[in-house]
Amino acid sequence: MCACGICVTDAGNECILPVYKPMMKPSLPVFLIATVFAFSTFNFSHAATDGDWLSWRGPNGNGVAAEGQSLPTEFSETKQVQWKASVPGRGHSTPIVVGDRIFLTTAREQEGTQSVLCYSFSTGELLWEKILLKGKLPIKIHRKNTHASASVASDGERIYALFFVAGDRLRLFALDLNGNELWQKDTGRFYPERSFGYGTSPLLAGGNVVVAAESQGEGFIAAFDSETGKEVWRTLRTAERSSHGTPVLADINGTTQIVLYGADRVASYDPKNGSELWSFSGGDPLIANTVLWKDGVVFMSGGYPGMETWALDVAKQKSIWTYPTKCYEQSMLLVGDHLYGIAEGGVVHCWDTANGNLRWRERLTKGPESASPILAGGYIYHANENGKVFVIKPNPDKMELVAENQLGEEIFATPTICRDRILLRSAKYEGETRSETLYSIGF
Repeated sequence: MCACGICVTDAGNECILPVYKPMMKPSLPVFLIATVFAFSTFNFSHAATDGDWLSWRGPNGNGVAAEGQSLPTEFSETKQVQWKASVPGRGHSTPIVVGDRIFLTTAREQEGTQSVLCYSFSTGELLWEKILLKGKLPIKIHRKNTHASASVASDGERIYALFFVAGDRLRLFALDLNGNELWQKDTGRFYPERSFGYGTSPLLAGGNVVVAAESQGEGFIAAFDSETGKEVWRTLRTAERSSHGTPVLADINGTTQIVLYGADRVASYDPKNGSELWSFSGGDPLIANTVLWKDGVVFMSGGYPGMETWALDVAKQKSIWTYPTKCYEQSMLLVGDHLYGIAEGGVVHCWDTANGNLRWRERLTKGPESASPILAGGYIYHANENGKVFVIKPNPDKMELVAENQLGEEIFATPTICRDRILLRSAKYEGETRSETLYSIGF
């Protein structure tokens, strides 16, 4: 998300209390015409380079930014701002960076459009907006979600944007870096219970664009050729409830695999053909974040109606520890031999990765949480829904809060941090009028 901006802890006006659920046993299975608003004329092409941020969760899919960056820890709407740019419409997608271009999605709800925006990384100038869909917004989504919550992904030559549209369908688009549409594809049905909407980001793996639809009923994970949009493979994922986790490409025990948590299990798939490599039943059905992995162990958190943070030894197909709390929308971070997670209500946890022993837990200024933390420049940067951006120094012995910054009144999108810049998507309100701003923070 996520990032994803989907909250199931508050259904309607009722507050639902989570219930702890124990681990389960493992199982081992073998159009519309698009429009371009051009704000500058150029012919831009780019191959992926060091310093790019090409997809959700950054260079390695784990929320860790490139090393060696010099970043401010204290900033505001006027302090350390290199530039700020107005973002039309509404969305929770995280920006990605390709060369000197920033890409993100937005939805203009009054006009009924869903589009991709392109900004200059250097100046913040809006270079173009590509309207991909018009009049296709679903009738209803969760009040905390948007019609542009999935982040785009790029292979350095093209960008891929995924939207949830009316009729409970998912539509995938490929654009070149100048905003020209290359192809589009209806990837299939996604049925979200209680009209939560969608927020899962696409994943690039093995020359394909991978789309996960953790639908209530017959969901799927499928891959589409990045150059043509042709379907390469599709694997069904049957679930009693919809889920919202984003898959990740991981190297576990020497095997490159796609890992996805949700639908009462964590499972791994072969990027080449979608065959299931392994599966482990456990956790709660509703998930809205991305897993972590290290030394053959996968770390997960989340769940509804229960709550659980746990670790799975993949080779042994055994849960090695579990802890009764959840980081539902917020993906976690690994720093050395310690796991950091920010649970509901802004409670920061630090666990030993080997055994799950809780080293400490401390509460930040209380507020609802949706964005995921990012590790950069030796610090953890985390934003809550109230627009507060916390800077924490990782320390397994105690909580070290370095700074608490205010940026606007609302943040759902996870920060993007690359090339000594922090990109933050924030919003403000004047009465009932909401406006979004993209900030570039740095020295």
